[in-house]
Formats: sequence, C-alpha cells, structure tokens
Amino acid sequence: MGKKIMIVGASFADKGSQAKLYVVIDELRKRFEDCQVYFAHNDEQLDGGLYRFGKFAFSKKVQSQVLKSNPLKSLTKMFHKKDDNPAAEKDVTELISEMDLMIDVSEHALTSQSPMADIEYYINNIKIAKKYKIPMIIMPQSFGPFDFGVDDMYILGTMKDILFYPKAIYAREQYGYDEMMGYFGLDNLRLAKDMLLIDNKFDLTNVCSRFYRPNIPEIAESDNVAIIPNAKFFDKKHYDNSFDLYKKIFETLKEAKKNAYIICQASSDMEICKELASNFRYLENVHLIEQEPDCVEFGTILKKFDFIISARFEPCVLAYRNFISVLAIGSGECYKEIAEPLGQENLCFDVLSDSFTSYAAIDALAGLIKDPDISKTRILTRMMNIQNEKTCFDIFNELKW
Repeated sequence: MGKKIMIVGASFADKGSQAKLYVVIDELRKRFEDCQVYFAHNDEQLDGGLYRFGKFAFSKKVQSQVLKSNPLKSLTKMFHKKDDNPAAEKDVTELISEMDLMIDVSEHALTSQSPMADIEYYINNIKIAKKYKIPMIIMPQSFGPFDFGVDDMYILGTMKDILFYPKAIYAREQYGYDEMMGYFGLDNLRLAKDMLLIDNKFDLTNVCSRFYRPNIPEIAESDNVAIIPNAKFFDKKHYDNSFDLYKKIFETLKEAKKNAYIICQASSDMEICKELASNFRYLENVHLIEQEPDCVEFGTILKKFDFIISARFEPCVLAYRNFISVLAIGSGECYKEIAEPLGQENLCFDVLSDSFTSYAAIDALAGLIKDPDISKTRILTRMMNIQNEKTCFDIFNELKW
C-alpha cells in the first residue's frame, strides 16, 4: 500500500488554486506511483467519478473537532455527500492520523489582509500536522504583510510558535521571504518560483479519470485577447476607476480590430464578467465566455489568445509558461516579482497604487498591440533559464520514501 498524502488549501472555485492541486498530485504520482492522495475540501460539490484522488470535507468545524480530539480515540464522524468516495466513510480523525504527508497549496492566506478566521484555519492545519506527527510541506505562496491591529497582534505569537514545524515553507516572492524571515527567523524557509510557472509535462491521467472530458468553447481563429477581471477591484471604493480602465481597454482593442473575450477565472468574478460584457456589448468586439471553465479548460483556452489582460495572478503565470504576453492590471508584489525576471515590468501595473493611471496602462497596451513579438521573445528567452532552475518539487525527493 502506498503512502497517504493530504492536500489542503485548494479550491475548485478558483481555477489557479485547482491547477495547483492538479500539478502537485501529478508530481506526486510521477514519483510515488502507488501513493494515495486525499483532497481536504471545504464542503465543495465534486463529482467523484471524474477524479483519481480521494476527497473529504474539511470545514472549519470539522477541523476544530479533529484538533480537539484524542488521537487514540475516534470522535469525529464525517457526514459525506453522495459524490464523495468510499474513503470518506472513515472517521476523519482516523483518516488524518494515517497520513504520511500534508501539503498546503494556499495562494495568500498568511497576511493581515486575510480574515482572522482564514488565518486561524491555515495555522490549525499546521497544528494538526504537528499533533499527529505528519510531515508537512507548504508549497510556494505569498506571505505578508503582517500589519495586524492591536486586537489581532496575538496571532504573531501563535505563528512564531508553529511555523517552525513544516519540513519546508516556500515563499514565491522575495518580499514574502523577507517578511517571514524578519518576523519569525525561520530555518525551514525557502524561496521558489510559483509552481505553475514550471513546465512539468503535466499528465492529466494522473489526476482525472477516463470519464473526464474538457469542454472548450469556440473562439475566433485570430486577433483574440483574453480579459480576466477581478471582482475585488470593483468594490464601491474602486468601481468607477476600474470601469473607466476597462472601457478604455475595450475601446483600444476595438480600434485595433481585436476580439476581447471576457473569462471568469474564479467563481466570485462571474457577476462582474457578465456586467462588463453587458455594458460593452455595443462595441461588438466584446464577448463573454459564459461557461465557468475548470483549470484544464482554462489553460487550454488561454493558448488561443494573442495575449491576455489579467487582474488575476495565476492566469499571468500560466500565460508566461506558454510564452504568451500579459498586460497585468492587478495589485501586489507577486505581479512585480514574476514580471521583472521575464522583462515584462513595463506591462505590469498595480491598479491600487497612488501612482497608477489608466493612461499609462493603455499606452502599454498600445505598444503590445503594435509589436507583440518584443514581449514574447523576452519571455521565451528568459523562461528557458527558469526551466533549468531547481524547483519546489525537488523537496519530494528529500522524503526518501
């Protein structure tokens, strides 16, 4: 019987998060063919017949029960849905106590910008690994800032006490590495590129069953640009500026005779995708991909575009991996730190910074339309060097199973 591995921190509602889950499972199966992988999900509705991994509900309530339970006694019964697999019939505490490894694939949970409940959930996973003596690896993700208010400062002490436990913690940006080292002085902290940037020759059969069939929408053959919005930039404070930016983007693409396809990368973005498509339908070049693609479909769709315009981080990573240019209009250090090594800093904008202007972004878009090969050549050349670097997946070789 193979080793049992539990993966936490992923969500099918976010296609970047789902892609990380898939890539980690693929890498594990390539190294440990008979391993048993379990996805600890937060009460998501999943069709068990489509996947080659186990899954069980691991909500905050269940997690709390597991953390409080006696490892020698089965106390936590799991109420699984019809779509869950037979492994779900086991007591959760018993199942977790049998794990040989826990892997966290979160995106950016450990920061003062996250709700305290999400931070505690993240920390409690590490506590569970420690309690049941399960080795743990935290895969590349963003960390910080840790600008907690007075009422929440206690969490820094909790983090300092528990973050020493994982075998390795990978920061994907220098900023996050420096924040973690500065606050906690960890000797298990490492720096690595985002795992989706690595071309690992992904094998879908390691993750999905023969019943899985991707559904790829029809897209015009040429002159296509993907638009990937982020709903958080359309809150009450930023709505007008964001709307104006997208208006300028669609108009610029219309003048260049480019088709603009709006794609939803996370379930939470679907409403704003529909709103943008409805408001700019009159331009005639604006189209909405109405289906919410999974990560496999999303990755395939991206390859059909000349370049993408993204307010989400993981589509930028997937595009770069496929040598596709990106106009990045998000916010955070992660965009800057992935764009600069690829020579793409002139196409990267922090839309929430005081210095940002929509005119600068449109000027960059005009340059990209005029001569896309400059950007693409830089990506191609520098990605070749990145692919030769050591990756976070090398940690699996250190397990010596």
